[in-house]
Amino acid sequence: MPIVTKANDLLAEFAIFPVEPDLQVSLVERVIQNINTLKHQPGFASGTVLHSHDGLRVTSYVQWIDLASYVATQPFTDIAAPDIHLFEIFAAEPESTELQLSPNMSGLINFGIFKMKHPENQPRFIELFRQALEMVSGQAGLISTHAHRSFDGWRCINFGHWESVEKFTAMDSNRPFSPLFGEMLALADNEYQKTLHEVVFTT
Repeated sequence: MPIVTKANDLLAEFAIFPVEPDLQVSLVERVIQNINTLKHQPGFASGTVLHSHDGLRVTSYVQWIDLASYVATQPFTDIAAPDIHLFEIFAAEPESTELQLSPNMSGLINFGIFKMKHPENQPRFIELFRQALEMVSGQAGLISTHAHRSFDGWRCINFGHWESVEKFTAMDSNRPFSPLFGEMLALADNEYQKTLHEVVFTT
C-alpha cells in the first residue's frame, strides 16, 4: 500500500493529465497500463492513479527510491505528454502523519497545484506555503496534508486528504490562509480547484 509521509525519504513523480470527461475512463486505463510497466523498473516503490470528480483530470503519483531510478525510466509513449515533475515532501500537517493510499479509501483527495512564475520564486513560496499549512491545520474535516516541491523549482503541490466534499467546501468558503494568498499568487499561478479526487488504482 503506497504511503505518503515525510518519513519514508521517497521521491514522488506527479503526472497530471487534462482530459475530456467522456475520455477519462479510458485514460485511467492507459495510465494504469503504463504504471504496470514501470513497476518492473529498478527503484520503483509504488504507483497510484486518481481521477477527479469533474472528469477533467487524471493524476498518477509514482514513488521512486532515488533520482537515478527515476531518470532511467522512459516517459509515457502512447499518451499526450502530461505535466510531469519529480517532487519531495517538504512539510506535512499533522507533522508525522501517514497517508495510506488505496482504492475505496475513506475520504477524498484535493490537489492544490501551483506553478511558479519564475523558479527562483520557489523558496519564498515554500515559506508562505508552510505558514498556510499551519493555518489549515486543525480545520474540521482535514485528515492530513502533505506539501511537495519540485526539484526543478517550477512547482509546488499540496496533497490534501479530506473527510468529505462538505467539509472541504466549508473550509474553501472561508480559507484560513487568505491573508497570505495574495503574496502566494504574486509568485505562482494557481490551479487550486474545488474538485476532489478518488484513488482508483495502486500497486
